[in-house]
Amino acid sequence: MSFQRLAVVSVTIAAIVGLGGCNSGSKDSGTNGAAPAATTAAATTPLEDFVAASKKLGGETMKMKMSMPGGIEATGSADLAGKKLDMKMTMAMGTESLDIAVRLVGETMYMKMGPTGDKWMSLDVSKLPAGNSLNPENMANAEAFAAAAVDVKRDGDNFSGTLDMTKSPTADPESIKALGAKATAVPFTAKRDSEGRLTEMVIDMSGMGAGAGKITTTYYDFGTKVDVAAPAAGEVTPMPAEMLKAFTAQGATAGA
Repeated sequence: MSFQRLAVVSVTIAAIVGLGGCNSGSKDSGTNGAAPAATTAAATTPLEDFVAASKKLGGETMKMKMSMPGGIEATGSADLAGKKLDMKMTMAMGTESLDIAVRLVGETMYMKMGPTGDKWMSLDVSKLPAGNSLNPENMANAEAFAAAAVDVKRDGDNFSGTLDMTKSPTADPESIKALGAKATAVPFTAKRDSEGRLTEMVIDMSGMGAGAGKITTTYYDFGTKVDVAAPAAGEVTPMPAEMLKAFTAQGATAGA
């Protein structure tokens, strides 16, 4: 099994909770990403509405589910403000599949793969690079993808637009370089509920190359109780060096 392949787990965790997309003080407030002129009007732009819907997730407890290319499915619950996450994932591995359990308690992530009897591996996420999706500074940021959103349109509670991935502080420079111009215009759609909360985000990566497709994340059951306990000490072992390297590589050279 390739530990490098499992680095996609960190991306999945970040995406399912809607993290790592922007700076909390995004300056982009117009439909073209430009800062608006001073105004006293109460009207908001589609981008401002999208940012507000994303930001609301930061103050909610919720359940989530996600589907992404490569046969990855995930479900879980999260309390973003409390830094608590409990998630189960299934990842296709050739003709077989791998079951992965993930818990986040404060700044420690626990991950277990395979049979129930296997030990949990621990990772101190506070020691990850500043640009890593799982770094606590990014996990506290609930305005998902807002800094990267451009040309946002709204039809009722439905949004559409494109994402300029080069604007994300957690973007991997090597990946951005490989994607070229495609990285600046990735289509997305999103939905919000009657309370103004983001309930769905679909990122269409189909144009990125072979094997790419849509990443769909939904958020529901807001207000759900989230209880996540750390495994017993005897059930935990430090994350192996090779896997730790795969996790820490993401964001190591990204711009702050």
